[in-house]
Amino acid sequence: MAERILLVDDEPGVLDGLRRTLATKYAVEAVLSPAEALKKLEHSRGGSNPFAVVVSDMMMPEMNGSEFLTRASEINPLAVLILLSGKADVRSTIAAINTGRLFRFIAKPCSPRDLQKAIDEALAAYHASKAESDLLEKTLAGSVKVLAQALAMASPEIGGRTNNVIELVGGAARMLGQSHSWELRMAARLSQLGLVSIPPEVLHRVEGGIEGTAGEKSMYREHPAVAKDLLAEIPKLERVAAWIGGQVADATAPPPKSETDPDQRAELQRQIFTCATEFLAAKDIGEWPPECAARLTAGGRYRTDVIQAILKTAQERDKAPDAVSVTINQLKVGMRFVRDVKATTGATLVRKGDTVTDAVRVRLQNFRTYVGVVEPLRVTPVKETF
Repeated sequence: MAERILLVDDEPGVLDGLRRTLATKYAVEAVLSPAEALKKLEHSRGGSNPFAVVVSDMMMPEMNGSEFLTRASEINPLAVLILLSGKADVRSTIAAINTGRLFRFIAKPCSPRDLQKAIDEALAAYHASKAESDLLEKTLAGSVKVLAQALAMASPEIGGRTNNVIELVGGAARMLGQSHSWELRMAARLSQLGLVSIPPEVLHRVEGGIEGTAGEKSMYREHPAVAKDLLAEIPKLERVAAWIGGQVADATAPPPKSETDPDQRAELQRQIFTCATEFLAAKDIGEWPPECAARLTAGGRYRTDVIQAILKTAQERDKAPDAVSVTINQLKVGMRFVRDVKATTGATLVRKGDTVTDAVRVRLQNFRTYVGVVEPLRVTPVKETF
């Protein structure tokens, strides 16, 4: 797939000449205004083939090239930026070079050969930057997955709650076209990280809907802030940390205030994540999903389509018309328990509604060997994961 080049110049003749020069070698889109160019950048973000290079004239009536490229960089941080400028614009151009994330400045008029050479070098820089970014994202994703599995193995309560968030977020994300978001996936998997600071007996009471002391309630409400502090210093997880810090831990407490993200797509993802945590908190106090949806709709803090997507996901996951009986050896990752799993001593090992993970399977196999587990187990088949 050819890399896409975006050209911006308010002079139709100049723009057409640039497009003809480059179209034989690159996938070029040419626009006459910065506003239109920003719309194209926004539309391409998150897609399979975003713009790799943005080439802009300096002097334009709506906004100059420096201002435009600054905004373009905010929309697509990986795009490589090239500025075209005449001699009369030298002062403004120097300011753009000093303050912007500019890859190359080319004086006008320029030869087709010089322009193509600059774009080839820009594409090489784009490939290197994208490879580094992809590697970092994959490394983060793998690390977070291992951490989530370790948490689930150490604490079934934390693992169960994490899986609940993952399923609610994943279902809503698919309905709203946001399942591509790695940040949303990371937020869901790390959402309950702060619970490691809470004694197991307190978590047992929360899971069981038992009223705790004022100190225990305060401790529990602080778990999002604990997770935020743990994650805040990790590169590329700043937004994820902010989302997790703004999640709702207790439906009986006033919801935390959170800044609306000016990035519309990121704001939609934040709402999906936070709304899912509100549904989870509502479950802790025995509030049914339709009641929670009605309360959140009246509150006006979330888009209606977000609330309805979470509600639909919650209702679908609570249904179990296709439940089957299996042994521990037949468990597959992604299955959901439709009744509590108990040891032969009567202790509850896994709660109804929790999802089968590698950690859960290992735990049940160990209990069967050394204590005994009541079988068969009742589960629903594997469903699409997030």
